[in-house]
Amino acid sequence: MTIWLTIIGMALATYATRVVTMLALRDEVAPWLRRWLGYVPAAVFTALILPPLLLREDGGARALAIGPALPAGIIGALVAWRSGNILLTIAAGMAAFWALRWMGQ
Repeated sequence: MTIWLTIIGMALATYATRVVTMLALRDEVAPWLRRWLGYVPAAVFTALILPPLLLREDGGARALAIGPALPAGIIGALVAWRSGNILLTIAAGMAAFWALRWMGQ
């Protein structure tokens, strides 16, 4: 029963935040707010992608470490920049990651 209450509570919280935003922004959005919201995707993407690239679990604690994920991420970013192809980007990044892991990085 607790699991269902948790799921329902989180669904209501998610729904409520979206409804409040939709109600607040139903008229024209101010130019300063539109400009500010334009930076949100890049900030969220950076917050999601940098920790796995730069941090490594070491006995339960996180430590800054340069492993195979960072060079693979750089290769993936370069492929994405040059090709714009998502599948090619994923394939190149994963191939680089596996090759570096295989080489002992």
